[in-house]
Amino acid sequence: MSRVSPTAGRSRQPSGSRLPRPVRWGSVCHTVARHGVGTSRLVVYSPVSSERERFWARLASAFVPAALSMGLLLWLVLIAVGASPEVSAVGIVLVGVSAGVFLWWKARPLRGRVAMAWSSRFVFWPRRDDEDREEMITTLSLLMERATEDLRHGRITRSVYDRVWMAVYEETHALSPARD
Repeated sequence: MSRVSPTAGRSRQPSGSRLPRPVRWGSVCHTVARHGVGTSRLVVYSPVSSERERFWARLASAFVPAALSMGLLLWLVLIAVGASPEVSAVGIVLVGVSAGVFLWWKARPLRGRVAMAWSSRFVFWPRRDDEDREEMITTLSLLMERATEDLRHGRITRSVYDRVWMAVYEETHALSPARD
């Protein structure tokens, strides 16, 4: 017999069961620079893309910072054990560039079907339209995060989730700067 823990306002989930993995719908990033420039960026993948395409797109987007930090760390370790700095650097660059080209090639099917909206503002001198744009980006990302959690916990069906995702995707396209 499985134990069920009741939670107010939520459907019951057996305590021993595992939740399904969240859907990779995109990402949101909020940053504030040292000089008071706040930037928000929302990336929403196409709802008709496959899980595999979204996996490669996320991996490709995280590759550069990870490769730079791991490459520098590996280079320092190789120098510490006595390897030539020049040969080590060339080898690490060749491996890094090869891996980057591979990831770029694997992510190409989804590249043209990504909706991206961003907002950048000076936090000490706010403008209303920049604040509205940032608020819309935050609202859209919270809507997708909430829908993902509701789907994982069984509070909504996949078809409802797909409709929410499509609406957020279209709204993000509307916020995107015009593409030439």
